[in-house]
Amino acid sequence: MLLIAALLMLAPVCAHAGEPLDLKGLLAEAEANNPELKAFDGRVLAAKERPSQAGALDDPMLSLGFTNATVNGFSFDAEPMTMKEVGLSQKVPSWGKRPLMRKVSEKDVVAIESSRSERSLSISSEVKSVYYELYAVKKSNELLDKNIELMKIFKKVAETGYSVGKTMMKDVLKAQVELTTLLSKKVELTREERMKRAYLGALLGRCSPVDGPVADITPTLVDKDSDALRKSAFGNRPAIRSADAMVERSDVMLELARKRWFPDYEFALRYGQRDTLANGTAQSDMISGMVTINLPVWWGSKLEPALREAAFEKSAAEKDKDAVKTEICYRIDSFLSEIEQDDRIMKLYKDALIPQATEDLDNAVAGYEVGRADFLTLLDSRRALYDYELGYYTTLAERENAVAGLEAAVGTELK
Repeated sequence: MLLIAALLMLAPVCAHAGEPLDLKGLLAEAEANNPELKAFDGRVLAAKERPSQAGALDDPMLSLGFTNATVNGFSFDAEPMTMKEVGLSQKVPSWGKRPLMRKVSEKDVVAIESSRSERSLSISSEVKSVYYELYAVKKSNELLDKNIELMKIFKKVAETGYSVGKTMMKDVLKAQVELTTLLSKKVELTREERMKRAYLGALLGRCSPVDGPVADITPTLVDKDSDALRKSAFGNRPAIRSADAMVERSDVMLELARKRWFPDYEFALRYGQRDTLANGTAQSDMISGMVTINLPVWWGSKLEPALREAAFEKSAAEKDKDAVKTEICYRIDSFLSEIEQDDRIMKLYKDALIPQATEDLDNAVAGYEVGRADFLTLLDSRRALYDYELGYYTTLAERENAVAGLEAAVGTELK
């Protein structure tokens, strides 16, 4: 029973030394250093500077000139009404327009902030996803290392049996082929791990891959009440807040379109300086004022189409919000279904397939040592146990990946 003892004594080897990767620390680092989120922070700060601009008056206009100068013999002292003028004018929108324009920009700020929060959820989900994929790679490496060592033992036993005439050369060749296959999988797995570590580093804003072993994970407890999760999502998802802001923005734009039916104003004040006439007559300077209004008379070609446009935009914003809610419901139901299926598969692996495959391998090892089982049976038993163990850990990683997706869909961590 030396093979059974050797199998039981094989321990997993940690490929990455050093401090283990802490998922909470990785999430905090991504939140602080991810380049996309930093870019969003800049956009948010820029957007916050717009409301005061949107609600401000236009710049006043300064005018300089002269009036009523004669064509023949240009002079400022020939005619009484010739004067040099300086004027100041200011455009003023109709009452209520400026607060509405400011409010539009304020809703844009809410939408951009919500988009930043939504992207933060997405990046957190990606960080978790890569972390769980690295966990699956880690367990795959451990299983490969164990099976490589086991195949080395099988190969040595086959070679020893062949040297004394107890087994055939094909057993040795089969063992060598199986060992080579496992070693090639090891190379592929190493490449996959490097790519995932580099991608995780990019999500964290690093220019180098992350290093350090991934800690073991356990299944996260999940509340599978879809109604409660949908209610939580509608209250927590930034995408809902962004959609609400767009609906409110469209309401303001509709009100602004109604305000376009009222005229705007321009107030002007001019001061005219008159010289003493050539005949010695002194003249007083003059002052004048003026109010100009635009006439919103193009109802059919301008005002009414603008009103309809704003109404259509409002309807579209409401439909966009409905679409966001529909997508949230779909994602919650989809991830819950995936989690439930993974739970059933993991239970099948843990309670039935892996124990049965372990027993089959033990029996195959014992039978091969006494000549009651051929080498192919031994290899098939070893391969079945490897596949089932790998399947369990892969499914666990996929389950936690689905949990991360569910958390992003709900907008909060699932305790």
